[in-house]
Amino acid sequence: MKFNTIEELLNYTEAIKGKTFKEFDEDDILGDRTSLVGGRGDLGKLVETGFYKYPNNNISKADFDNIGVELKVTGYKKNKNGTISAKERVSLNQINFNEIVEEDYEGSHLISKNQKILFIWYVYEKGKMVKDFVITHYQLFDMDTDKEIFKNDFYTIQEKVLKGHAEDLSEGDTTYLGACRKGADGSSTTTQPNSDVLAPTRAFSLKQKYMTWILRDGFEDHKQTTLTFETRYKTAEDYIYDKIEPYLGQTQVEIYEKLTGVTFERGKIVRYDINKQIANILIGKDEELEEKNDLFKKSSFIIKNLPLLCTGYPKERMTFRTMSKEDFVDDWEDSDWKKYFEETTLLVICYKQPTKEKTKNGYRVLDGVKRISFNDDDLESIEKSYNMIKETIEKEDLNLLPKPKSFDGQIIEIAPKRSKGKNTYDLFLEKDKVISFALTKEFLNEKLYL
Repeated sequence: MKFNTIEELLNYTEAIKGKTFKEFDEDDILGDRTSLVGGRGDLGKLVETGFYKYPNNNISKADFDNIGVELKVTGYKKNKNGTISAKERVSLNQINFNEIVEEDYEGSHLISKNQKILFIWYVYEKGKMVKDFVITHYQLFDMDTDKEIFKNDFYTIQEKVLKGHAEDLSEGDTTYLGACRKGADGSSTTTQPNSDVLAPTRAFSLKQKYMTWILRDGFEDHKQTTLTFETRYKTAEDYIYDKIEPYLGQTQVEIYEKLTGVTFERGKIVRYDINKQIANILIGKDEELEEKNDLFKKSSFIIKNLPLLCTGYPKERMTFRTMSKEDFVDDWEDSDWKKYFEETTLLVICYKQPTKEKTKNGYRVLDGVKRISFNDDDLESIEKSYNMIKETIEKEDLNLLPKPKSFDGQIIEIAPKRSKGKNTYDLFLEKDKVISFALTKEFLNEKLYL
């Protein structure tokens, strides 16, 4: 079946709403599967051949090439709070490291294949057979939406390849457009220019948070999401630096006094969360960030504050949200924590101790903002900690928890919250949200000064 216009394609696609995948699965490819791990591409092939009657192929052009539209089938889930979120990122075309170094964004294979994307959305329900997932709606997306940020992401990836460091690419390097691992288990490798090191095979992708924005933005209008906006900030890091730049070199107390008009009596103990208070005023509270700038609505950035010694070495570990045992039900490959660390970028506002003498909180100096993302080696170490916690729960053996110094190369460990009487670690199996992940000082130091 061939479509001569995008309007024809969309009118035909209207009939897909309400259908399940078993209606296109004449050869029973899906069987009784309840997991998509290792077979996410099957759903797209079924829709392409079973609904649109296109022959299955691996050509590098857009699926509906004559009208310039690529087809992507992807899922979303319904959250407990009544919202909806994309199930995962969406992989686009494979990155050819030897070709990308010669490309410009507008003439790239990325854009020639994916300028316009037709998303077919289905509801993901854990435990349900994949063939019974229901397709609910569709959207036409244009890459000109957020074009300037996509361009910046493209050139960020290209620059790393040009420097001969394709093996160090990380999804956290960029804002909306990721460079995700390819292959069934992510272990395939390929050559790269300017280096003899084999690099993991990667593809361009639209990150999960960005897909959630597309989903929510177009849920009412099931046909198109083509809104375009301009911004002078290409990254969240640019946004934050712009807000804090006037205060660089000033102490926490000096900044807080200027922002609030409150005067501190010198030498007195200041509130422990003064850094957070400053960030809330200058940048915005966590719950306000998505309204402050679209960068936070469409991407996974976490703003953290970190005290440094005068040498620049971190004074303490960096903790994350407290954990629930429910977080460790899935295998690592399908876990929310894997997606979290793959796509999340930490934006770290640093306050440095001005001298070797011990400095009280409130009198450290604002030093700048640093960016931390997680590469393949980091994720491998985090996976080990994740699996140790998963095994702790399954075997009910607290000795298996990834406490500090549990294994070589450990970058993330568990940190207990304060408790009275009983050791917090001992409470982990009895109640939720008593411990959290924490990045080690050694890891933070390494990442801050790459």
